[in-house]
Amino acid sequence: MSDDGDARERGILSEADRAYLRGETAFSNVQSERNARARIRDRLFEAVRDFELLVEHLDEHDRELVFEKRLGNLAGPEAFDALVSAQALLYQGIGDTDLDVEAVLNEAVNVAEAGEGRAATVDLDVTYERLSPEGLLHKLEEGGELSLTELAYLHGHDDVSRDRLARHVADDETVDDGRIQSKVTEF
Repeated sequence: MSDDGDARERGILSEADRAYLRGETAFSNVQSERNARARIRDRLFEAVRDFELLVEHLDEHDRELVFEKRLGNLAGPEAFDALVSAQALLYQGIGDTDLDVEAVLNEAVNVAEAGEGRAATVDLDVTYERLSPEGLLHKLEEGGELSLTELAYLHGHDDVSRDRLARHVADDETVDDGRIQSKVTEF
């Protein structure tokens, strides 16, 4: 997700909220920070509830203008990152409830497909693997490829020196995505 600080119109978050979440804002007292966090939670809660109204009543043309035109015109991987992040937040949120992820996903796909006069069967197969710096570095040393998520995990891990990570990915032609490449060149 883009965190370059470019001014954008208000969405769920105001520019001040974005600055706070990026760690660019310090509050003068604890209560001010609590109030900011509460406002963000309240707006997120209401935004999630608004999705039902948007799915049911947003004109198809308006939806296409947002996703096809606006997101489609974003530079580089920004549209992909935005959509992945939206899905990731919803996935995490479902995990915070007592709802079943597969049931929610199945219903969501079918609500979307019903608008096209179709029904769908959704098979979700999630296999969990514990990430560890040692395992990922071993995978790199053996010539294996890492996903952007795995590279980002290593980049953010305190036990992995940036020099060691840079040695592994600097000559990797498969790592041409600016999200990781720019982070690698930063160190």
